[in-house]
Amino acid sequence: MTNAWPVWRSVAAAACVFLASTAGAQAQAEGPEELYRRGVGEFAAGNYAEAATAFKELITNFGNEPSLAAQMEGAFYAYGCCLYNQGQHADAIEAFKSYAAKYPEARYRDEALYRIAVAHQILEAWEAAVAAYKDLLAQYPRSAYAEDTAYQLGMVFMLQDKLPEGVQAFADFMTAFPASEYWGQAGAFIARALFDQDKVVEAIAMLQKLEQRPRSWSVITYCNFLAFEIGDAAFDETEYELALKAYRRVKPRAILLRRQGETVETLRAELERFRRAKAAPEKVQARFMQERRLQGSLAQAEELFKKLESLPDYDANLYHRIGRCFFNLDRFWEARVAFMRVVEIASEDKIREAGHFDLVLCLSRLRRFDELIDEADRYLDRYDPEWTRN
Repeated sequence: MTNAWPVWRSVAAAACVFLASTAGAQAQAEGPEELYRRGVGEFAAGNYAEAATAFKELITNFGNEPSLAAQMEGAFYAYGCCLYNQGQHADAIEAFKSYAAKYPEARYRDEALYRIAVAHQILEAWEAAVAAYKDLLAQYPRSAYAEDTAYQLGMVFMLQDKLPEGVQAFADFMTAFPASEYWGQAGAFIARALFDQDKVVEAIAMLQKLEQRPRSWSVITYCNFLAFEIGDAAFDETEYELALKAYRRVKPRAILLRRQGETVETLRAELERFRRAKAAPEKVQARFMQERRLQGSLAQAEELFKKLESLPDYDANLYHRIGRCFFNLDRFWEARVAFMRVVEIASEDKIREAGHFDLVLCLSRLRRFDELIDEADRYLDRYDPEWTRN
């Protein structure tokens, strides 16, 4: 969230006006001009601490000069950005608050309010973050930051474990921004929150709803983990129909691992290209939001990829659980297919043996006696060496 956004472009746009207004002034007016030049130059070079020093001195000594009121707007704004980009979020909050209060019609005022909210969130000042996000939406419902604000409002509620409020916030977001790239992720978080509130049916319904639209592989992977977890919980409660609905949403690990790895590499390359590219001054605000989104997407993709890598191959265990659901529902033909799959792909002897034993039981229930005898012999040959010797 702490992006080093090149605000110097927008600051520099105001610099020409500032310099022109001071060119014909008395010698003492050269002070603010020099400070402004130094601040803009240091910001452009990425030296935010030095830029902050120049802008702070400019604001302290000349911030209340009536003749410089229009030009000082850029200095207040840039000073806040310097602090934000250095990770001095508490100080940045105060700087942006001063900017927003002093310039109620400022061009970048909505962005300042957004940065205030994000800074509160980074500092885990949850209530202040909620208030700031709500304030931005109330004042600027059509702001370019409204979409990200509505999404982050839901995130803050979730981070506080205020699940009903989070569900409502994300539901409002999905309604207000149906074309958002965050739409699927918001729905996934709703499903997670519903499951955590023991609303299993509603959680599965949300997963099914998300499948009706294209999703990123990060969202698919996140939902995959959640579906497995929901299925296991329903299975343990002997809710086999619900368990099957959840398990059917789970994809093979190998596919997810490959796709998630590709996603990570794509996002890394995209972020690298983005950082090398030069943005036109009028594109600066959009650039700030795009960089934040790329960073967030990459961080999530990397986390999910690491989680997938750390897991053993779960496919055989999944098919075994599916088979047990079918078996307990007296759907023996479907159970037979699932158990045969377990025997075929399981790499762990314990899982393969359990699947093989259940396959024998299935054939017994189906009265497939010839197959039952053959499969029972194979089972004993494989898992009971004493049987072979006898």
